[in-house]
Amino acid sequence: MNSLKQLYKEHGGKISDKWSLYLDVYGRIFAPYRRKSIQLLEIGVQNGGSLEIWSRYFSGAKRIVGCDVNSECSRLRFEDERIAIVIGDANSDECEAKILQQAKEFDVIIDDGSHTSSDIIGSFARYFPYLNEGASIS
Repeated sequence: MNSLKQLYKEHGGKISDKWSLYLDVYGRIFAPYRRKSIQLLEIGVQNGGSLEIWSRYFSGAKRIVGCDVNSECSRLRFEDERIAIVIGDANSDECEAKILQQAKEFDVIIDDGSHTSSDIIGSFARYFPYLNEGASIS
């Protein structure tokens, strides 16, 4: 089974620009969830490539939800039916409701959105209650 770093390196679909430094850390943190039937939320998906990589890495995932404030992301289409895109500010009530229509709880939450401290803190406070016990937030 390929490592996250290898999947990223070999990825040929939509663009993903994760820094290679993150890949080793993500691989180590997420390894226990790799084969489980998880639900993942990624805030900030830009071009959608990371969602394709997550779908390969977490092959047993039930649902992979991506959220982005950029309306251009609404044009993203995925062959994997487990992937869903929500457009909006993840820290708004309206967007939270749309995310929770896709999945009621999560095992992995990745905030790669605005990179602004207030947004990161807001996302943590908003979505932590939907994190399953023993789950991972990054």
